[in-house]
Amino acid sequence: MAGSADKVAGAFKAGGAHAKAVGAKAYGMATDPAVQAKAKRLYEDGAKIYRAANSPEAKKALRQVAEVLKKIRKK
Repeated sequence: MAGSADKVAGAFKAGGAHAKAVGAKAYGMATDPAVQAKAKRLYEDGAKIYRAANSPEAKKALRQVAEVLKKIRKK
């Protein structure tokens, strides 16, 4: 059993080192101004798309398309 315990302890140590390295890499990317700017642009684009998709005009168009499809299926 001692060998198994050593293997488990080694795995935890290796896993901790890996997690620390990944965390450092993620932190480095998150603090990069270029990445922050890209994330901001993506967020703004997503917000625009969400507003457009949930606008009254989009809902009206969706209802019209649904009516047309319903008529086509009846034929």
